Amino acid sequence: QGCGAIPCNKMLVNWFPARSRGKWWSSWNASHNMGGFLIPLLAGGLAARYSWRAGMLGPGVIALVAGSLALIFMKDSPEKVGLPSAEEWATSRFASAAGNAEETKETETEEEDGETIWKQLVRNKFLWAIAAMHFFIYFIRQGVLNWAHFYIMDEFGVPAMEATARVSGFELGGLLGCIVAGQVSDWLISRYPQRGAAGLRAQVMVAYSLAAAAAVFSLWVGPPVALLQWASMAAFGFSIYGPQTLITMTGVETVPRRAAATAGGLLAYPAQLGSICAGLPFALLVQNYGWGGFFPTLIGLSLISATVITPTLNTPSYWQARHGWKKEKAKAAESGA
Repeated sequence: QGCGAIPCNKMLVNWFPARSRGKWWSSWNASHNMGGFLIPLLAGGLAARYSWRAGMLGPGVIALVAGSLALIFMKDSPEKVGLPSAEEWATSRFASAAGNAEETKETETEEEDGETIWKQLVRNKFLWAIAAMHFFIYFIRQGVLNWAHFYIMDEFGVPAMEATARVSGFELGGLLGCIVAGQVSDWLISRYPQRGAAGLRAQVMVAYSLAAAAAVFSLWVGPPVALLQWASMAAFGFSIYGPQTLITMTGVETVPRRAAATAGGLLAYPAQLGSICAGLPFALLVQNYGWGGFFPTLIGLSLISATVITPTLNTPSYWQARHGWKKEKAKAAESGA
């Protein structure tokens, strides 16, 4: 997963322009949910019919075939096969301004001659903000996934199998959440082209984090009805997978294309750190303060995850910044005035 996701991040940046990238990125991210749902069925079916070795070999063969096809047919960027860049293509198709192609070429030359990748990443305040959010999102995610079924069993006396069924809505809600997040953020960028593209996606993340707090609250105070608890977990999955999808995509949009893979890799570290750190703290919290301490903490962490990126809500993408976004914004403000 670590070796495959980061190159995919860069390919998506290279091949799809900002105005439609959310749709394609979220569709790609949805494969995580679909694969997680389908592979156990395939592996389990093969193991039950043939042997446990067949259950291991089946997914392995699929991975080898998919990897081989990617190696043969996927190209690094449109420019490598004689096509215009994704942003050039989008500009020529959706904008009427003259001289964009020439301006883009000049910008790409400047990008190659500018600061080193690491210096640009370290100085990028937006990356630091969404890295912090990534930590909290995964911290909250693991907390709920690890403890929700125990809460249902302990608080309401529900059998283990039924409790697991009640929390199963998480992945289905997550599948819908990541797709909607991409579509909504794309719509905002198309609807408000003079605003910072990264900031618009950050606004969607804030809304999702607030929705996560509401979903956790509903699971805590809602009646112990199976359908309602399933719906609360589905709402939580919807709310968590939205920012989980957008964080890396938005981060790589604020750096040069040549730094996209590095930025994506760096943003993965806080997420994994959040998952690792979620175990013991939540165990101690439940042991010492019970569910009355567990759920308010989750709600508070959801609000913190939204707060840490509020200073970035007007941040432009790297492409906007290199193409005079501030000047265009000033002109739009003057014309509005």
